[in-house]
Amino acid sequence: MKITRQLICLALVPAFLCACAREDAPAQEGGGGHAYKSVTKWCEPIDIFGFQPENRYAYCPSVLEMEDGSCHMFFCGNPEAGKMVDNIYHIEIKADGTKTLPVSVLQPTPDTWDSYHCCDPSVIRGNFRMGGVDYKYAMFYLGIDKADCKGNEVGVAFSNDLNATSWVKYPKQIVAFPDDRDKAWGVGQPSAFSLDREGSVLLTYTRGDTKGTGVLFCRLDMSDMDNLKVGGAKSVSSMGFNISLHNCDFAVDETNQKVVGVFSGTCPDVYPSYIESYQCVAYTALDLFLEGKGTWTRLPNIDSSVTGFYRNHNACLLRDEYGYLKTYRIPSVFYTVSGTAHIAEWSYHIYRVDSVIEKVEVTG
Repeated sequence: MKITRQLICLALVPAFLCACAREDAPAQEGGGGHAYKSVTKWCEPIDIFGFQPENRYAYCPSVLEMEDGSCHMFFCGNPEAGKMVDNIYHIEIKADGTKTLPVSVLQPTPDTWDSYHCCDPSVIRGNFRMGGVDYKYAMFYLGIDKADCKGNEVGVAFSNDLNATSWVKYPKQIVAFPDDRDKAWGVGQPSAFSLDREGSVLLTYTRGDTKGTGVLFCRLDMSDMDNLKVGGAKSVSSMGFNISLHNCDFAVDETNQKVVGVFSGTCPDVYPSYIESYQCVAYTALDLFLEGKGTWTRLPNIDSSVTGFYRNHNACLLRDEYGYLKTYRIPSVFYTVSGTAHIAEWSYHIYRVDSVIEKVEVTG
């Protein structure tokens, strides 16, 4: 669920399609005494999915890349045209680019804490047990029981199949928001990655309360959900940014011990003023991240110069089943675009953009 509305404001792409170069590393000496700089470029965006021309939205994806090159995308959508009630949908994107039809796989449950919206999925693999049943996959999500979008909380559901048409919910919140439920946005927009490929998970989430907005993280032991262990919360470092962090997704480059994040930027002051105009991408050291420390090194923003749209929001990183990526230097990002006409939500559409690194010769 978009915090901004209430609180703050498939194959590889050939290098010749890339644009929007930005320097992100110092000059290096090359052969023959030439100096070079490493430059990150975002490539031509790839259209992934939208419900248009229906009055329905598709946004806030979570995407898992499989070994065969296929991807499983979970995202937030509304089943009934013209009615803003969130379900979580699934699409499989085959290695050849073909897609399965969207299927609602997680819905609000009547008379419970998540009886109105289920949104903001983040899916990872591990080994989880609940009620004596073992599961391979966990889906973290935002839930709420009322329409005013205050008092959001974080829950989790389980499955043994990414193509499942329904997931089994843990019966209560794993990150609750008991205080100021009628005054503040709450907690939500979860992102998770595995710490051990088993039951240990690092969960991040946005918290918006009467004191402000930020991103927190905690460790979870989910090996036995009947004895769930939730560690103390710490703040994600915002060093390297001059904005309040919110609505983030994270992934780990295990080889280089880096964490990559995609972060929502700022909102414009014209309609739709509750939707961000750009996404930030950055990386930092994994060990410092886990201590709530570290300074983020910025990559190019994903803005209108990259996407061709003036609203770019609710993004995720392309990750494997455990929340890892191949290299922190050239991430792939799935993001949501929006038009500016009334009603903006009906224009929400998901795109993908990949990045490459080039060495540019420095003269003079």
